[in-house]
Amino acid sequence: MIKIFVFGITGKMGKSILNYIKLNKNFILIGGVNKNNYCKLFVNKYNIIFNKMKKNSVLIDFSNVLLIKKNLFISKKFKIPIIIGVTGLHLKLLNYIKFSSKYISILLSYNMSIGINIINLFLSNTNNYFKKYNFESFIIDIHHDKKIDAPSGTALMLFSKIKKINKNILSIRIKNIIGNHFIFLISNNEIIKIEHLVLNRNIFVIGIFYSILWLLNANKGCFSMYDIFFKC
Repeated sequence: MIKIFVFGITGKMGKSILNYIKLNKNFILIGGVNKNNYCKLFVNKYNIIFNKMKKNSVLIDFSNVLLIKKNLFISKKFKIPIIIGVTGLHLKLLNYIKFSSKYISILLSYNMSIGINIINLFLSNTNNYFKKYNFESFIIDIHHDKKIDAPSGTALMLFSKIKKINKNILSIRIKNIIGNHFIFLISNNEIIKIEHLVLNRNIFVIGIFYSILWLLNANKGCFSMYDIFFKC
């Protein structure tokens, strides 16, 4: 039985994770917090919980940027691997995550769907050809209107793979759109269009639980979905 604790348990992803756990007997929810009761983390009750989680356990963080350092402190103190799906991370925080990975195993990803990571791999492997044959690119990033960061972490991840030819990212926020990304690769004579449309959050949850099983067998370090999906 794999024990799980969720930071951001009442958010959209937190609720999706809970629903998956309820349907899978291999996982058990040990606890979770949201922004309203986060301060309770540092009382004795939670120390007891985290002490019990030292073996065969994972922390999942879908809270927010302001809480990541505290969540990493808990991960390091109790030596529990952590999955971070928070977006909008600045460079100092990314460096802190990398530093923390000397002591624990961390999975960091802005998008845990199989499809986006296949597109990401494709762009990584073909970027030089698009540059050679004078393609330019344009990304359209569409999400629900409650999403705080723009561009999204997914758009920035895709952008990083084609930055040599990239011109712009257009971010649009529309009610009830979970996630929709378009990548246009444009030359003088042709256009390649790649689209990824999220139908439901199960695609992220499946990626998370692939990650849990992989991370429990990993050494210390900071890993990505590339390690999970493509380095088997």
